[in-house]
Amino acid sequence: MNPALDREKIFYNAAFSALRGDYRKLQKLKSDLSSWEEVFESTRSIERNVNPEEEWEKLKKCGAELVFSDEPEFPRLLREIYFAPFGIYVKGNPGIFEKTSVSVVGTRKATDDGLETAGKFGRDFGRAGIVVASGLAFGIDSAAHKGCVSAGGKTAAVLACGVDEVYPKTNERLAKEILASGGAIISEYPVGTPPLPHRFIERNRIVSGLSVGVVIIEAPESSGSLATARFASEQNREAFVVPGPAGHRNFSGSHRLIRNGARLVSNAGDVLEDLGIVEPPPTLAETEEEKTILEILENSKSPLEVDKISEMSNLESRVVNETITILLFKNLVKEEKNGYITNKF
Repeated sequence: MNPALDREKIFYNAAFSALRGDYRKLQKLKSDLSSWEEVFESTRSIERNVNPEEEWEKLKKCGAELVFSDEPEFPRLLREIYFAPFGIYVKGNPGIFEKTSVSVVGTRKATDDGLETAGKFGRDFGRAGIVVASGLAFGIDSAAHKGCVSAGGKTAAVLACGVDEVYPKTNERLAKEILASGGAIISEYPVGTPPLPHRFIERNRIVSGLSVGVVIIEAPESSGSLATARFASEQNREAFVVPGPAGHRNFSGSHRLIRNGARLVSNAGDVLEDLGIVEPPPTLAETEEEKTILEILENSKSPLEVDKISEMSNLESRVVNETITILLFKNLVKEEKNGYITNKF
């Protein structure tokens, strides 16, 4: 416990709430004053009155905490960016960014192939121990989060509103799954801050700033993920782009990024290789179920789906699914579009 630090957090939160989440006003006031209590007092004459203790209680009630940029729990990479936040509000695991993070973003109006691709990137990063950061939006963002969670990985959703609300509301269940899996919900805004249009652009600099690189999947010319790619470039992060069919509107922005120097990738392994992150070497099958499934896949000339493996092994589909997940994590098998094969091919 640090009473002085807690007091500063209470007044920071109150000042930011009084300014209705206007970060530039907050930054301007702080540049002229030495403490957050002074900043809060200065807001009384220019913005609505708020009660610091009441605002702090709202934050605690929703299960979130405020982490200042000079605290050890604050993401190291985010501390380095231009226009870095003074602090972030976190629900869930504040230490999630002790591990390497990669952001996966793209259009809300994704194709079925795009959603499948985003899910696979999320799963593969999760299995490799990479934290997946994204914006919890419809489409590519949601698919990447879901993929990571399904693989037992940790993912962080960055909101353009306060952490007391999930936007869009239809992703409330996904947000709960993210928290239950050891992930985090993050925002730079105090509770009660609505998701106004300009905040999504501000949010995107946080998404890119948290990670060593950004993967863009399906970005039309109007996609907000292009802003994330621009922020990544300004923050000296690597930008990776998954290409698509020539002439498809969902890839017009993606292909322009590639022409401008972004790296073309087709899977998570490409990203890890380019970042110099080596995937763990394959280990041996241990259980009888692992050995049985591995033998079936080694003797097959084409990918096999779970139902077929279950039929050939006389194992329940549930057992096959669980065992396949373990074999994927061990890097002994890999997932193809039509099923699973051994990693020897």
